[in-house]
Amino acid sequence: MAEAIVFVKKDSFIVDDEATILEFVYSFVNKNDKVKTLIITKSNNSSLVVSNKNWEVINKLPSSYKQLQKEENPYAIATSLFIKQKVFMYNYTISFSGITWGNLHLELSLNDYNNKIAFMYKQFLYLIILFLFSTIAISFFIAKLFSRPIIKLNNVSKEIAKGNLFARSDIIGNDEIGTLSKTFNKMIENLQLSQKQLKESHEELEQRVIQRTQELNKVNKSLQLKSIQLKELNDNLEDRVKEEILKQKEQEQILIQQSRLAAMGEMIGNIAHQWRQPLNALSLLIQNIYFSYKMESLDDEFMQRSLDKANLLTKNMSKTIDDFRNFFRPNKSKELFEVNSFILKSIYLVESSFEHNNIQIDFIQSNPIQIEGFPNEFSQVVLNILSNAKDALIEKKIANAKVIIKIVLQNELINVIIENNAGQIPEEILEKIYEPYFTTKEEGKGTGIGLYMSKTIIENNMNGKLFSKNIDDGVQFIIQIPKA
Repeated sequence: MAEAIVFVKKDSFIVDDEATILEFVYSFVNKNDKVKTLIITKSNNSSLVVSNKNWEVINKLPSSYKQLQKEENPYAIATSLFIKQKVFMYNYTISFSGITWGNLHLELSLNDYNNKIAFMYKQFLYLIILFLFSTIAISFFIAKLFSRPIIKLNNVSKEIAKGNLFARSDIIGNDEIGTLSKTFNKMIENLQLSQKQLKESHEELEQRVIQRTQELNKVNKSLQLKSIQLKELNDNLEDRVKEEILKQKEQEQILIQQSRLAAMGEMIGNIAHQWRQPLNALSLLIQNIYFSYKMESLDDEFMQRSLDKANLLTKNMSKTIDDFRNFFRPNKSKELFEVNSFILKSIYLVESSFEHNNIQIDFIQSNPIQIEGFPNEFSQVVLNILSNAKDALIEKKIANAKVIIKIVLQNELINVIIENNAGQIPEEILEKIYEPYFTTKEEGKGTGIGLYMSKTIIENNMNGKLFSKNIDDGVQFIIQIPKA
């Protein structure tokens, strides 16, 4: 179409006869319904826009039209900027003898295009509907063909569900349905056989249940009798347990009493050592008074000095009795006490006895540390360990005998370590020394309850531990108690 327009008015285009071109183009657009707009653009950018209603000359062509001139495929479906509707745009370059004169833009109506598209969609819709109906019809036929034997099998299944095990499938064939029918009939036969066996098993089970029930009744009667006997035994057992607990408590009291008596015996020896020096001093004081009386030099001043000295000695002896008496007075409740001071108290009670036997006691004191417990019982534990160490050192006649006491802090634990150089205890009996009545001393020299009671006091009453281990030349006893 564009080539025809240019060819017909070639001369007018060459000579640039605008009036002739406009007349021809305007007539052409009005006679041709498919052409909506025709635009002739010169090389100098002036454009003649002609539609079926009017025409105009514009100096600047819109950029979208210029872009179409540069495209390799100079056509597109887009909205016309002049008539404001979608059109088919086509650009044709006008050239003569290789010289570009300008461009011819055609904007064609899309009515035929839209009608063809609508017709194509309608045909496609008809084909889909036809295909759906055909598919449904074929599917129904195929379903009917395949469902007929399945319906028969379903009816047989319903009969079986009602309890009729004599129903059979009459479908015959070599396909899957025929095989399923044969398998179904075989399954019914097996089901009949299983039902028969089940009935026989049920009858047999009923007989067994009757027999087992009779046996169970006998067992129940026996169990009732045993239960009565067990109840009587439990009642007697409770009385026995109470009796054994009372015996155990009595035994513990006896052990405690024995421990105290043994400690008292040890203390009497310590008191004797403590009193020996002040008694000697009192004896000398009385002799001095007697000699002064004989020499007739006894005056008031001498007598007063002698009385003061005698009162001091007796006061110290009385204090010794109070110290030992307080030692045996048990604490009624837990209290905070300072460890160093009560270790010194225990050392004071035995130091005379240790000095008499040439045994050295070294106490490496620490900073003041408090623990919670029973202070007198704690002192008694330290005293028991010291007494055992003294006996072992005397029995083995150790030269340079010594006992070392030290306190070691371990996180929140206080370790009171008492070690001696009386030689090691055999490993096989190291743990047995804490058992009641176990002793390594000669018969008559030990009760075997001192360490047992010491372990009981530390572990049961003070939440601590008492244990021992061998060192190079002796044994180390460790009292481990939480810090207050």
